[in-house]
Amino acid sequence: MLRTAARPGATRTEFFDVVGTTQAAGGSRLASPADVVRTALAAPDHRNPPPSVIAGRLNRTMAFLARRLASRRQVIRVIGRLTAEGA
Repeated sequence: MLRTAARPGATRTEFFDVVGTTQAAGGSRLASPADVVRTALAAPDHRNPPPSVIAGRLNRTMAFLARRLASRRQVIRVIGRLTAEGA
């Protein structure tokens, strides 16, 4: 059985309608649900499917940079500050 986790990032859903602001997205552009689903469903088509897929070029770039340039602790601290500012 093939298992792949989708990591969509901020996605345009009714969550942001309920919250009443897009600040919870941390300043990133919201992906459409169709793009997220398209990315997730395309992953198993690869010869060696990845264990997870990240939807959106900006999200992939940010994830790559976070892994290469900062420790997990630093990334968590920055994300905490970004989300606290939006609250």
